[in-house]
Amino acid sequence: MSAVLRFPRRGLRTLTVTQAKLLLREPAALAWLGLPVLLVVIFGNIPAFQTPAATLGGKRVIDVYVPTLAAMVPLFLACTALPMTMAGWREKDVLRRLSVSPVPAAGMLAALVAVIAGLAAAGVAVVVAIGALAFDVSTPANPGAVLVTLLFGSAAVLALGLLIAARARTGAAASGLGVPLMVLNFFATGLYVPIAQLPQVLQRICEFIPFGAVTAAWSGHGQLWQHLLVLAGYTVAAGLLAARTFRWE
Repeated sequence: MSAVLRFPRRGLRTLTVTQAKLLLREPAALAWLGLPVLLVVIFGNIPAFQTPAATLGGKRVIDVYVPTLAAMVPLFLACTALPMTMAGWREKDVLRRLSVSPVPAAGMLAALVAVIAGLAAAGVAVVVAIGALAFDVSTPANPGAVLVTLLFGSAAVLALGLLIAARARTGAAASGLGVPLMVLNFFATGLYVPIAQLPQVLQRICEFIPFGAVTAAWSGHGQLWQHLLVLAGYTVAAGLLAARTFRWE
């Protein structure tokens, strides 16, 4: 953190803009941002998904899936884009060359995380807006709690992505670690099976997975302080490990 503070603001701003341009040049970036948006439009236009279901507590399928699809954006970016980008630089010796430049590791990581976080926030906002405006998906009972939990959840998966990025030697290795983490979080958000239809034990376990805790807060399940404590634990533990184990080569 001290290295970031010592790094000139103008230099950090320039580095962040450069990171954004490089990331958005990747064709996969459009998929990371576009797929959840496309899915919410498709799901919202399926007639069966507009009918309240007793198994979902009287909610419609689209009501359940909007928070799940919104969660896909930060999960795609944190679990795949972040570690694979960093591992690709390491594989191509970009990081080794940067290690002897005036650019501090903390400054470079801060710029990349800032870009990822900005894209994630934009993607989530678009998905939620489409759900609310086009398909009449109601807002959560406690929007402030959801927003705070979403921020904490994004920080948690970004920290986990950084931990993978700190050590993975190749893009393939980063993908091999990041994709299972992403799939696990997808399950906990109810992407494959709505959480309300899972056994109670599995529902409880999902609340201890980063974006399972976010989904639980969105649905009003459990205590908010418990969800935030889980997410803060992931963020602190993974962030500290990433900082301690980061390698240039």
